[in-house]
Amino acid sequence: MLIWECRHVWGRGIVPSERGRADWARLGKFLTARPENEDAVGLSWDELSQIVGGTPDSAAQHYPQWWHGDRSHVRVWRAAGYTATQIQPGRSVTFRRTGTSDSTNRNADRRRENALSPDDGVQMLQRFIGSETLLLIPCSKTKRTGGDSENWESVPWPSALLAARRQNRAVANVDERRLMPAWRRYDGGFYATAGDGLREAVAREAPLLILSGGYGLLRPEEPIGDYNKIMRLSDWPAGLLEDLLIGEAIRRNVSSIVAFAASSSDYAKLVRRTSWEQAGVNAFLVTIEGAGKGASGKVPRRLGKAFTCFWQGHPADRYPEGTTVERLG
Repeated sequence: MLIWECRHVWGRGIVPSERGRADWARLGKFLTARPENEDAVGLSWDELSQIVGGTPDSAAQHYPQWWHGDRSHVRVWRAAGYTATQIQPGRSVTFRRTGTSDSTNRNADRRRENALSPDDGVQMLQRFIGSETLLLIPCSKTKRTGGDSENWESVPWPSALLAARRQNRAVANVDERRLMPAWRRYDGGFYATAGDGLREAVAREAPLLILSGGYGLLRPEEPIGDYNKIMRLSDWPAGLLEDLLIGEAIRRNVSSIVAFAASSSDYAKLVRRTSWEQAGVNAFLVTIEGAGKGASGKVPRRLGKAFTCFWQGHPADRYPEGTTVERLG
């Protein structure tokens, strides 16, 4: 069970509304944007006020009735798939996920509509050449230790990404005393299984980006330190990573992208909400379905194998069990 506690609300992309009447729709948007694997969101009273633009006195004076029943503000968080629990009037409140929100249901329906059959999906991938396709892969929690303390040449990125990285350094526990190329630093199941395929892609300087919780986006040879942070889209300015992904596709002159990520992760969410079609790019997301017990270990390893199958042009029967290809609009 994951419980998210809000800290430093402005640093998470929440802009204060004008003081006065509370705008509860802002809370609905905030909750809807939370990752699907987070079961609860804890907010202090001040943080709740900052999000909605001022919590009315009645929220504290008329507990518990204000927080329940068929009221307009209650309908907002219920529509987002949450209920208010652990309410301490004037101090804090926790919004706990009760099920799927309306937007989550719509997104799930859209994913089902866009998902290709296993055979059709892999056959679609086989139309593309790995070295001519922008490849997107996730980072991993497990990382190799060590590295070099020498001065590495930095990889140029727009100032907006560099500023966002600096803002996230503390929460990500970034330690850059020793540096290592990003694709070598990561050592989780995806990277262990991708093996030769990933090494070949890097050696051939294929269009490849790593989606990173600590750095946002990384090119494979980019030197990075050690850190501990899963990808959370709320940590990054709205639209920044999406624009950079489109920019990289344009820079590398590709007309297609293939991403590999767990279906419910923020890595997948980032790829899904990027406006590929408007940029004239054919985009596909490779996920793993039906992994069952032990999915947290199975999915990265199977995605790594799927990456190598794609890169090396293997036939459909070589792809791992549960490989699913989603066409992105």
